[in-house]
Amino acid sequence: MRRIVRRSIAAIEVSRLSIAFGAVANVWLMTLLARADDRLAHAPVATAPLWEVLGAGALVAVGFLAFGAALNDFLDAKHDRAFAPERPLPTGALPARRAVQLAAVSLCIGVLGAVAFGTIAAVTAIALTALVLVYDAFAKHVPALGIVLAGLTTALCMLVPSVEATTLLPIWLAMSQTMGVGALAYIVGDKRPALTRRAVVAGAIGWAFWSAVLVWLELARNNGGLFEPWRASAALAIPAVTVAVGGALGAWKLGVWRLLSTRGGEGRRGAARGPRAGERVLRYGSLWKSLVAAAWLLAAGMPVAAAWIAGIAVAIFVLVALVREAGPQLAEPVGWRS
Repeated sequence: MRRIVRRSIAAIEVSRLSIAFGAVANVWLMTLLARADDRLAHAPVATAPLWEVLGAGALVAVGFLAFGAALNDFLDAKHDRAFAPERPLPTGALPARRAVQLAAVSLCIGVLGAVAFGTIAAVTAIALTALVLVYDAFAKHVPALGIVLAGLTTALCMLVPSVEATTLLPIWLAMSQTMGVGALAYIVGDKRPALTRRAVVAGAIGWAFWSAVLVWLELARNNGGLFEPWRASAALAIPAVTVAVGGALGAWKLGVWRLLSTRGGEGRRGAARGPRAGERVLRYGSLWKSLVAAAWLLAAGMPVAAAWIAGIAVAIFVLVALVREAGPQLAEPVGWRS
């Protein structure tokens, strides 16, 4: 029984399921916005039942996230034995072959979800698969390129439900969040090679380029109106405030400035850096992205959907925190002393 629990916890950690809802929330956001757009009334995302498209969207988000994460751990097993020996594969909590199997199954799940949205979505899923493979194969070892590609995978995943989407500002913001959170997690996680100033500049150029592409698409699809889908422009203050407040609270809770001011190990006032600190940044980042997705829905006049997404995000965040506390005891229960 303990072995099953230990393997299950290791599989969840390898597949990054603890941060998956941030991706799910973003895909659901684009799904609901597309269904509310009269110009997309003919698309599969609008004609299929709501439960079906939400389920398919969740499969896409979770499948591709787990695929990339499990493949990443398998390819980095040798590196992790030296720099992150507490990871599931170096400790033996999960055999390497299980990580490969998990990646394969996750990819099938992601593609299966994409097929529900039609042929164009399936082709987009293939492009997303290629992007994940490029990232895991070598881009992650080039910090600037890796961070930009991580943002692009977020954008492409959000486009799967409706490649013809006319509302692209949420995609731009989610892409920017992924790049920012990824860069912060890279730094405080003490990953190698280090993120240099030159890499930061290159990453900023990449972000600016793809931002310009998304703005151009938004203008082209809305006859030159950047904010056309948001006729009540004041509503845009809702996601804007959520981004600012959520980011500030997360930075305060994580002690970001203390983490950034240290070089590694234990910093001032106990600001520990390393792989666990990087994972903590990603967990808070997932919650942040989920709440911003809910804010977009509130701005679009969908308060019930916004409440559901925010509620699920908070519940999962609390559950993950509890499991992380209880996980070691469940896997290795404390015995009675004689």
